[in-house]
Amino acid sequence: MPEKKIVLIIDDNKGVRELLREFMKVHGFDAHCIDNGISALNLLKEAHFDIIITDYSMPEMNGIEFTKAARAQCPCTLIIGMSGNSNGSDFLMAGADAFLSKPLQLQELLSVCWSKNQKNI
Repeated sequence: MPEKKIVLIIDDNKGVRELLREFMKVHGFDAHCIDNGISALNLLKEAHFDIIITDYSMPEMNGIEFTKAARAQCPCTLIIGMSGNSNGSDFLMAGADAFLSKPLQLQELLSVCWSKNQKNI
């Protein structure tokens, strides 16, 4: 049986974090949450994540800034940006592998996690 993929969910909205954490756990992922990009970057120094899902609008560091820094630190990690306001090109230019618009279609998120992460299995 393959190892569970480890997911980091970054969003300042607790409800979104918890929804995504539970959804990912139900679908066989080991999901962890954090509420801001700066704390997430510090966590990346200590732990490995196969997938990172990050929101755009967060205090202190937005998702684009986080994505640029995370991509430099974790070149093989699947990074998925999400936002209700952005068209996604900024995320992709910053190094994200995929972008999803909010409100998220959870099955689309799951599909991206499995299809884009096949290279790391």
